[in-house]
Amino acid sequence: MIPTFKLYDPLLRANVDTIRSVKRETFSYGPLERQQLDIYSPPEPSIVCGRRPLLMFEYGGGLVQGHRTLPMFDGLVHANLGAFFALRFGYTVVVADYRLLSHGARFPDGGEDVALAAEWICQNRPGPGSEPIDLFIMGNSAGGIHVSTFLFHSDFAAIRQKIIHGHGTRLRGVILLSVPFAFQISDQDPAKIPKQYFGDVEANCPLALMRGAFGSQGVPDVIKGGTRVFVLNAELDPEDEFLRPRDKFVKEWHGHSDDTGRCALVVDTMMGQNHFSPFLSLGTGKESEEAWGHQVAIFCDTARKLAPRE
Repeated sequence: MIPTFKLYDPLLRANVDTIRSVKRETFSYGPLERQQLDIYSPPEPSIVCGRRPLLMFEYGGGLVQGHRTLPMFDGLVHANLGAFFALRFGYTVVVADYRLLSHGARFPDGGEDVALAAEWICQNRPGPGSEPIDLFIMGNSAGGIHVSTFLFHSDFAAIRQKIIHGHGTRLRGVILLSVPFAFQISDQDPAKIPKQYFGDVEANCPLALMRGAFGSQGVPDVIKGGTRVFVLNAELDPEDEFLRPRDKFVKEWHGHSDDTGRCALVVDTMMGQNHFSPFLSLGTGKESEEAWGHQVAIFCDTARKLAPRE
């Protein structure tokens, strides 16, 4: 982890003026001090089919660390990600903090934080322009656990219905970025931290929640509503922690799905990236490093060109 951070530090600092040129505002999305979000506004929103895009990002940190701007980079991370999608693609970007174990977070609190942030976006419609919003939610690693919880847990069905079928803000896509969909349970790390958060890890991990959504709903509401899901992993993600659980998640999704469900799931790889490099690589100005950001933008812009399902 530390060598990766040291590699990207000078690359980001070389682009500090561009990264900090994007307007950033901070707001509270809930009653707790931790429930804060930053908004990065593009100079001009990208309008497709009369709608403007918004990308909400939930960072990683193993459930124990993370912040919407990392102090070790003088606030450049995750501002680099916000600036990249705002300047390159005309997206309003929201980077939201969520509760960690040190804040007393226990399952499904992370999903609740995602739901509250999504509700705040619906109510406040941030960013330039008055057009309806195409909403995309991207969760990286632990942040992807919380996005998956929001996507599949029954507690959040009401807000899901609001944004799956809404006109003013419509959930068009979800990006699950190097997410640990399941965990190996043992007396050694890395299972201790997941057990502290999840309680029953096997019942509450993303793989189990997805399985349960298909079991209880037949076809999960997000698929019925036309939301697409993009599972995107780093080429160098650890096999046991990420790639094998990813393969099982994809296999079970396809096994439970009809043609509509299978078409709703997209799977790809970030070539040359390790588990910690993607969120550091955007804003470096290097095409090979930023390629995964283009993969995400292509996924989102393709979904935007399709008429929302009624």
